[in-house]
Amino acid sequence: MRKTFAKRAILPLLLAMTLAAPALAQDSAALVQPAGYADAVMRQDIIPGAYEILDDPDQGVLFVASNPSFEGPSAGYVWLLDRDDLSVKRRIQLPDGAFALAMDRDLGRLYVGNTMSGKLSILDAQSGVLTGTVQLGQKDGEGYEHTRMVAVDEKTHRVYVTSPTDKGALWIVDGEKAELVKRVDGSGLWSAALAVDSDKGRVYVGGGGIDEVAVYDAASGERVGGFSTGDTKGTAKDDSKHFFVNLALDAQGGRLFAADANSGQIYVFGTEDGKLIGTVPAGTGTLDVVYNADRDEVYATTRGVSKEQPKGTGKLVVIDAKALAVKHELSLPTHPNSLEVSQDGKLLFVTVKVPHGDEHPDFRKDAVDSVLRVDLSKLD
Repeated sequence: MRKTFAKRAILPLLLAMTLAAPALAQDSAALVQPAGYADAVMRQDIIPGAYEILDDPDQGVLFVASNPSFEGPSAGYVWLLDRDDLSVKRRIQLPDGAFALAMDRDLGRLYVGNTMSGKLSILDAQSGVLTGTVQLGQKDGEGYEHTRMVAVDEKTHRVYVTSPTDKGALWIVDGEKAELVKRVDGSGLWSAALAVDSDKGRVYVGGGGIDEVAVYDAASGERVGGFSTGDTKGTAKDDSKHFFVNLALDAQGGRLFAADANSGQIYVFGTEDGKLIGTVPAGTGTLDVVYNADRDEVYATTRGVSKEQPKGTGKLVVIDAKALAVKHELSLPTHPNSLEVSQDGKLLFVTVKVPHGDEHPDFRKDAVDSVLRVDLSKLD
C-alpha cells in the first residue's frame, strides 16, 4: 500500500505539518474539467471518517479504512464496497481506529494500520475475521507511538510500517507469523511515507530533514543510502524545507515520486543514483501520490488548505509521468485524501473528506466522507 491519510487524517503531527505549508495560488472553482469528466466519475457519500482505500478485483470489492471518532478509545471499521457501483457489501468492526491498508494477495491477508494505538491488525481478506494483532508502537505518555503507512513485500511476505515521530521508526513484520522481526530507529524526521521495491530489495521511507528519503535493505533493515533535495542545511526541525508525506514507485522506470506537503510539489528521484530528476507543481496541501504503470501517469491529491488558506478546497491532479507535466486538474471538494489505482490500471479510486471544523464554508453537521470511482479512459 502506498499510500496515504493526513490532516486530522492521520494524526495531529501530520495535521500541523501540512497546515504549516506555504500557500500556493489556487482556485478550485476555476479549474477546467476534461470533457469526459461527468461520465468518468461515480461518487458515493457514505463512510464516516474514511481514509485509505484498496482494490481487490478478485473479490470484486474495495476495502476502505475508517476512523469515525477521535474522542477517546473508539472502534474502527473496514468497509467493503462493490468496486463497480460502490454499494456497501459489508462492514467489519475493529477494536481500534483504521487508517492504513495493505494486502498480501498470495496469503489472502489484509493488514490494517491502527495509527493512534500503534498497532497492526491482520484480517483474513475473504472472511473478514481478525486473525492477529501486532503491537508496534511503544508506550508514549497516555498513548502509544503512532504508526502511519503500511506496505507489503509479497515475495517475502514481510510487512513494513512507518512511524512519523521526530526521530522516526520503521517496523519490519513477518506477515506469515504475525511477529515483529525488527524495529529500525532513527529512520528520519517525520518518517511518514513508504514504498517497497520487491525486485531490488529496497525500502524507501520519506519525511523531512536533510535526506528527505532514507533507503533501507528490505531483508536486513540496514540503511543503505538516502535521497536529498539539498535544500535543508540544518538538523533542527525548523530547518526542514520539505515534508515528503507520501511516495509512489515506478519500479520498472527506476523513479520515485514524492508528495511534498510543504511546497505543494511532486519531487521525482532516480532510484539508481538518488538524483533529482525534476518537480511537478500539484497545489496547496499536496497529500497522496500514486503511479499508474499501464498509463505512465501519476495522480496526486491536494487538500487545498494551509495556514494562509484555511477555507480552501482540494483537487485531483493527473500528471503525464513521461513529460512530468500536469494533464488535468479535477476539482474535488472538499478535501481529497487517499488514492488507489486498480490492478489493471483502468480505474482510479479516491476518498474525499468533509471539513471537520464548522468555520469552513463547506461544513455540514453529520456530513460523511465520499468514495469516488474514476474511469481513466474517459479523461483522455
